[in-house]
Amino acid sequence: MLADIDLKSSSGEQAVSGAKTEKKSASAAAAASDIENNDDQHHTATIPLSQSQEGSTSRRIMLRGKPSYHFHMKRPRRNVKKRSIVAAQLQNIEEHKEMLMGMDTTQRNERRDVRDHRLDDKDQYRAPRVALVLFLLVCTAGGYRGFSQYWSARNSDAAAGARRVARMEGGEDGTRSFFRRSGEDDEHREALLLAADGLEGLLGGGENVTEEENIEDIPTTLFDETIEAPQDLSNLVNIFHEHYNPNVNKLFLWHIPRTGTTTIKRIASYCMGLTIASEAGKTEMARAGGGDGSSIQELRIVEGLDGVKFAAVDLSYPDGIAIAKSLNVGLSDRVDLVSSPYLWDTAGIFDGYHKGYMVAMFRHPIERATSLYFSMRKNPQYEKQVGSLSSIEQYAKSSLVENNWMTRFLSNTLSGELTPQHEAIAKEVLRTKCLIGLLRDKTETMRRLEVLFNLKAKEKRSKRREECQEKLLYWDWPGKNRHEPVVSGEAWDILHKHNTFDLRLYEYAEKLFKAQGKLFQDTPSAW
Repeated sequence: MLADIDLKSSSGEQAVSGAKTEKKSASAAAAASDIENNDDQHHTATIPLSQSQEGSTSRRIMLRGKPSYHFHMKRPRRNVKKRSIVAAQLQNIEEHKEMLMGMDTTQRNERRDVRDHRLDDKDQYRAPRVALVLFLLVCTAGGYRGFSQYWSARNSDAAAGARRVARMEGGEDGTRSFFRRSGEDDEHREALLLAADGLEGLLGGGENVTEEENIEDIPTTLFDETIEAPQDLSNLVNIFHEHYNPNVNKLFLWHIPRTGTTTIKRIASYCMGLTIASEAGKTEMARAGGGDGSSIQELRIVEGLDGVKFAAVDLSYPDGIAIAKSLNVGLSDRVDLVSSPYLWDTAGIFDGYHKGYMVAMFRHPIERATSLYFSMRKNPQYEKQVGSLSSIEQYAKSSLVENNWMTRFLSNTLSGELTPQHEAIAKEVLRTKCLIGLLRDKTETMRRLEVLFNLKAKEKRSKRREECQEKLLYWDWPGKNRHEPVVSGEAWDILHKHNTFDLRLYEYAEKLFKAQGKLFQDTPSAW
């Protein structure tokens, strides 16, 4: 039995082995047949194999010829199979992850649809985002260019102002001469001159700076829009288009605190004999009108012990200006000069025929703010307000400090936030309605004001000639306030922030001061 089983198993193995051998021979024969069929196409030679290589796949060595169609053949893509295998492996890994998460086929398909939809959304919004980024880049570049042009123009204007002052002083260096005139004593001058040296380094000398000619003919613009003077100020003379007529026009001295305006009024009344309507008549108005002056029926002119004549009205507040308007102060021939800090209210006391001729004294805003603080410190009336403020730094941080005073009163915006619109209005009012005087150039300023002051009584002027000449040429008045200047440090920085608009307005007023010299070229001083 065992022998039979062994014979059967060996015969079976031989049969299987024979089948495998026949299968290999058949595949080798088929391969050989395919190669022989392609020999003519590829110009190949078949090398016969040895006896030991008959059981394996026959090898062929391709001997490349040079057929006419060789360069038209396409090379096979060798990595297609490899890429397909990698993609299939990645897909299998993703499906394996989804199976571990407990997802069935439906959930996996839904998840893939959502992912494909999100990819489509990203493609959809990619173009608008790119366009937005390009737009922001263009806007940023334009804004930077505009700011650079503005800053360059601002520095150029400052340097030009310094050079103009130099020419008026006979060729002296502009910046240093400006601070030299601003000093009230030797120590003051030296401190300001040190600041001037630093300013010159900042501005780079300004040798190539060109001045802006005919500024009086260039209207104020804001965002390419021309700004016009407010209609409420139409009763004030247009400086360059209307001549001053002392028989019709009345001088209006706009009172800016701590600019020398009080001294100008004193010179006009005491030296030149002009009758003034200002705050001087406050006591007389209260006495005649029962306290608030509301019961006054007619205009009264009062003469003081020193011979100064003034109207019994008070123009230091709006209600007093309203009373003066009811008394026709702006139209009366008995009043020669009107003075008040409230520009818009005072303009209403004139009419279209008897227009007011506006004059104003200007001083550097930070220097003016410093002078105001030390003046209040010496005045008993303000002892409670400023008594606890022992330094200019404390005053600059307090609620008493002024904020762009000139811009606010010129644009009639006494409270709230200021904008470039208010600054543009203030500049246009100065350009068209105001004759500029500068505290730093007292002699030229007084020469121009003298032309406007209608000197009717030469006898009165001759009696006080020496005293008035002293005040006009040397300005030795009692209201002069000596104090330490503020040229740098924390106080300067704070006051600069509070007077940003006024600082630019002051620079503009300096340009107008030079341009308005054309109006007084043929009018030498009578002193």
